[in-house]
Amino acid sequence: MTKIKNKNVPLYILMIVLIVLSSLISPQITFGATSEINKITTDLNNTVIDELSQIDFSAFNEVIIEFENNKTNIFSLTNIKDKVYSIISGENAVNYSNFFASFFSSLVDVVLRYLPSISLVIAIGVISNLLSGIKSKFNEKSTSNLVHLVCFLAISILIIGMVNSLARTTGNAINSTVNQMNILFPILLTLMTGLGAYASVGAFQPVVAIISTYVADFFNYVIIPLFLISFVFNIISNLSDNIKLDKFESFIFSGFKWIVGLVFTLFFAIFTIQGISAGSFDSLSIRTTKYAIKSYVPIMGGYLSDGMDLIMSSTLLIKNSLGLVGVLMVITTILSPLIEIVVFSLLLKLVSAVLQPMGNSKTSNFLMGTSKSVTMLSTSVIAIGFMYLISIGLVMTTSNVVI
Repeated sequence: MTKIKNKNVPLYILMIVLIVLSSLISPQITFGATSEINKITTDLNNTVIDELSQIDFSAFNEVIIEFENNKTNIFSLTNIKDKVYSIISGENAVNYSNFFASFFSSLVDVVLRYLPSISLVIAIGVISNLLSGIKSKFNEKSTSNLVHLVCFLAISILIIGMVNSLARTTGNAINSTVNQMNILFPILLTLMTGLGAYASVGAFQPVVAIISTYVADFFNYVIIPLFLISFVFNIISNLSDNIKLDKFESFIFSGFKWIVGLVFTLFFAIFTIQGISAGSFDSLSIRTTKYAIKSYVPIMGGYLSDGMDLIMSSTLLIKNSLGLVGVLMVITTILSPLIEIVVFSLLLKLVSAVLQPMGNSKTSNFLMGTSKSVTMLSTSVIAIGFMYLISIGLVMTTSNVVI
């Protein structure tokens, strides 16, 4: 038994020595790995700062000033360069408490702004009902019709003013969105070029040009006039029992839905197919380039390849962070008119429901028809904003496969 124990003594000593050595070496390895990670992080941060300093953000800051002047800066955007860097650093892009506070503040402001005009419409409707109930010694029916006509014209004038303001707001939102696209996409495409995504840039350039010109002009010069024509037909149709244009209204509304649906389908089909195919080609091309540098450049090939990875990583971070800021900006642009359009539409439906039991059928139908026509404006704002968001998303995800 003693011999067996004596034989195991060298084994125990060897195990103790190995444990001691591993405890001495492991901290050094851990420290070395941590030091290397810190060095890479520092280099990446410095590269990001250098690249950000070369980008001109002045046009973005002018858009922020416009948000401040219109009191629509719901995401509290200030300096775009600082915002991009904070997103890269890992901070939350959205302060949700400030966002919801700004959202409900905008909602209340819109309701309070429309409340006097809507109250006046209800008051005119009530007065019309009271006056039409007064007995006339002459022609009771003609007197009642005259009262209804005068009150209807008064309400129509009020609604025309509000609708005209909404149409201008919609046009301004579309133009502002296009302006942001013209500012953001050249920078994103330039950053994609820095990533080596030449095929993707070549595929996206014509599509972006189409969105920023033809699609925007289509909504400004076709869809908004269609809405105004539908609104005018709605007024004339309810002005007299002898004139009925409700079928024309239905035709315009159906044509609007088909046209917008067709534009959406063509846009997404072309953009998605070109983006996916170009992204796959760029991914293969850049990986081949990096392999060639690492394999065929003597001595310095590995260092050049690693340096290329560092620069591309910093460019990718800036591109995606800037794209996210672009998303916040377009949401800010379209949310304010959307709130205004939705509130106006709901108030019209409410007034229509209030006036209908009083016998003001023409006024009630007119208000309900106007509420339906206003959805063309909200659809236009959502459509142009959605195209912008999808474009940013595809640009961001397509060139991500390059790394």
